[in-house]
Amino acid sequence: MEKTKKKFSYTNFHTLLFVIASTPITMYVFRRVQDKAYGDKLSILIGMAAFAVLQLFFQSRFYKLEKKDEMVQYNLARANRITLCTVLTVLFTAVFVNDYLIKGFICSDFCWITVMGAIALRSLLFMFFDAPSAKDTEEE
Repeated sequence: MEKTKKKFSYTNFHTLLFVIASTPITMYVFRRVQDKAYGDKLSILIGMAAFAVLQLFFQSRFYKLEKKDEMVQYNLARANRITLCTVLTVLFTAVFVNDYLIKGFICSDFCWITVMGAIALRSLLFMFFDAPSAKDTEEE
């Protein structure tokens, strides 16, 4: 008797990825706004990495990721293109600001916030593009 794994859609995968990537950003914002330390950044990132590894282990053990169809590939390509343009714009703007306005603007905080923001933006855009529209769900 062979066990069948439950299906895990790409939308569910990107929802989980969005939550994982936006959590350190949210914690950083709370830390800056309230001017309190919730722990050092390294322990936060190690905790997030441990959560992601455990999630990937359980997902691979009990779930099967759906195959990419043409629409998923198209939506992922659109999300990748917009994310790339956004990240390049942010980086060029940051270099300009760092060189001419605020010395020390580009630091380790900026780098990991940019990386996590890019991952979260890509997943968020994919979820928006992959969401069924009213025309798709309309019954005839």
